[in-house]
Amino acid sequence: MKSLLKWQMVSFASRSMAMAIGIVQSIVIVRILSVGEYGLVTLAASIGGAFGIYQHLGLASGSTREIASADDDGEVFKIFITSVVIRYFVTIPLAIILFIFSKSIAVSQYSNEALIIPLRIFSFVLLIQGVQSMFNSVISGTQRFKQLFIYQVAIAAVGLFIYIPLIYFYRVDGYFYALAAFNLVGSLSLGFLALKPLKGRLNLPSKADFKRLLKDILSISMGIYLVKIIYTYWQKSGPLLLGLEFTAEEIGLFGFALLYAAKLMTVSDAITDVNLPVLSKKFVNNVEEFKGLFVANFNKIFAFVVFAAVSAVFWVREIFHLLIGSEKYDGSFPFIMPLVFAFVFYSVVNIVKSSVLIPAKMVKEMIFGYMIMLAATIGFYYFVRPVYGGLSAMAHAMAFGSFVGLVILSVFSWMKLKFSFINFNHIVLFLIGLLMSFSVFESFSPLKLGVYVLGSTLYMSALFIMGILTKDQILYLIAKLKRKS
Repeated sequence: MKSLLKWQMVSFASRSMAMAIGIVQSIVIVRILSVGEYGLVTLAASIGGAFGIYQHLGLASGSTREIASADDDGEVFKIFITSVVIRYFVTIPLAIILFIFSKSIAVSQYSNEALIIPLRIFSFVLLIQGVQSMFNSVISGTQRFKQLFIYQVAIAAVGLFIYIPLIYFYRVDGYFYALAAFNLVGSLSLGFLALKPLKGRLNLPSKADFKRLLKDILSISMGIYLVKIIYTYWQKSGPLLLGLEFTAEEIGLFGFALLYAAKLMTVSDAITDVNLPVLSKKFVNNVEEFKGLFVANFNKIFAFVVFAAVSAVFWVREIFHLLIGSEKYDGSFPFIMPLVFAFVFYSVVNIVKSSVLIPAKMVKEMIFGYMIMLAATIGFYYFVRPVYGGLSAMAHAMAFGSFVGLVILSVFSWMKLKFSFINFNHIVLFLIGLLMSFSVFESFSPLKLGVYVLGSTLYMSALFIMGILTKDQILYLIAKLKRKS
């Protein structure tokens, strides 16, 4: 348990540092670009991302799972080569199609010629990104977490020097020139880190190896592939649907709220970096130990995610004005709370997917749960749109959809594994956080600060009462921090 928690803390620390650098980058970008230009970036990135997701094939998670259980480095390299061949068999045609049809998508679908160049650049980005997640799988699957976490921070810092000058001089197009350059640097450096330790054992897979590995990887990967497609359309459903009828400025306001809310995924992404290889191995060896390890760990993660979300909502006005330096994105405020809680629910879904569903090979249940999540989001959007208006309806629809997805997956987990990861304590913590979120005042005041302190104290007290947090754990954490300093 302590080993898992240790690497999760290190993962979160590295993700947080990378996110902090990314926030600086994002703030500089939104200061340079107008709201309309940022809307174009959001829309083009959403179109490219929704299109490019078809190259995913679930290979990253599937390869990580197979590499984690591989017997030697020679087998690891064979898994890597097999995955790369499969990936580019799909990626190359996709990149060509996106390049050819970029003008048709930009003009016929979205009536905006400014999208043509960004989409054509994105087609080259797809080619560069193809191998990146495979390198990441090698490092993560062999549990070389230290190198992976250092890379995450270093590449984020490099991104500052790539994105800012190109966007300053070339505006919207510059963002996508930077995206291509950033991914090229990232792929080359990640490849060096992944393959250097395998030097001397780089044996290509035989025909028999390829067939065997293809079957093993795709047995779980195709389910993950479908889930990845569904998630991408869920996450980008706002810009994709709203972009059909709303202005670039309105898309920019929604897109910035979405960017702010999605930062919460730093926590669950950091957790899944560690949980997928570690818990996959634990599930194979001892299911009961797996359940106990997951529950004890999940309780702390859930508590932290909810508190981080509440703080993000509570201080959103102050954070926006401090970082942006103006009120040009104040129109995003109404969308923040529903979008943040949408990512609270999805963060839990993401952790459960990587820690429970994939190790347990609950592929059908995982696909169905994600399909319901997307369908509930789109259905709710069109149902409440006449009441809420387009942008607000979409924000609330994403929260509703992710909540429904979480409930569905919870039920499946109980039905198949007799394993429940959501209990009364989690509901109480969520309600305390929700109550704090509704206590937001217009601007900073002593009363607002007092409410936050009081709510935080109540929340922390609940953690100790429930046994999610103990005095010994706090002392252990303090001791670890002191040794680091």
